Amino acid sequence: MTRPPLNRSSRPAHRAAAVLGTAAGALFLLAGPASAHVRVFSDGAVEGSPATLRFRVPSEKADAATVRVGVTFPKGVTPTDVPPASGWTRKEMPSPEGGATRIMWTATAGHELKPDEHRYFDVRVGPLPKEASAAFDVTQTYSDGSVVNWNERQTGTEEPDFPAPVLVLDAAAAKAERARQESAAQPRPAGVAAPPPAAATQDEGSGVVSWLPWTVAGAAVLGAGTVVVVRRRTTPDRAGPTQR
Repeated sequence: MTRPPLNRSSRPAHRAAAVLGTAAGALFLLAGPASAHVRVFSDGAVEGSPATLRFRVPSEKADAATVRVGVTFPKGVTPTDVPPASGWTRKEMPSPEGGATRIMWTATAGHELKPDEHRYFDVRVGPLPKEASAAFDVTQTYSDGSVVNWNERQTGTEEPDFPAPVLVLDAAAAKAERARQESAAQPRPAGVAAPPPAAATQDEGSGVVSWLPWTVAGAAVLGAGTVVVVRRRTTPDRAGPTQR
């Protein structure tokens, strides 16, 4: 019996589909825990322009509800308007450190964030500073009286336990800074100098969340046919508390 001819032109497409399918499965299965932290999002945020920031706050404790959320804005990031958060009161005040603004949201009765719920708190700000990124200190108070401080900066390859939410304003500069930090964190023999930081290149796109440098690196590796794990982005919704 004569075998039908093979369609060789379809092989590259099949291989590409297999790689992308494997990558999608890896992202779905392995990117869960990191996305549970407090995050900040902003569509199209760039240095020198005003923006709307969205702080996603999950209630992570299994036996207590979130009753208060406080955000301290870094120098150069000035709130201009705070849309109402349904079921939550709002108070603005100078931060204890001075020179910055702090906004505190407090839940009214029946509107606390129960375990495994999350919601968004929106803030409109003036022109963003000309920096690679901006970090925000966030406090989260639970009904049992415990307070979680999301204020740790990442200085090496490992994300801290309670990272401050970071808004990326210049993706190329942020990527270069991350490369410098990772290089500095690597142990070296005595007398060996650290290599210079990676040069930043102009990028027309602008990242807006803390996981973008990893996404850029992941895209490059995926192009070579290798699967990497990046942090999952949860699409911001406009509704109040939702179940995760």
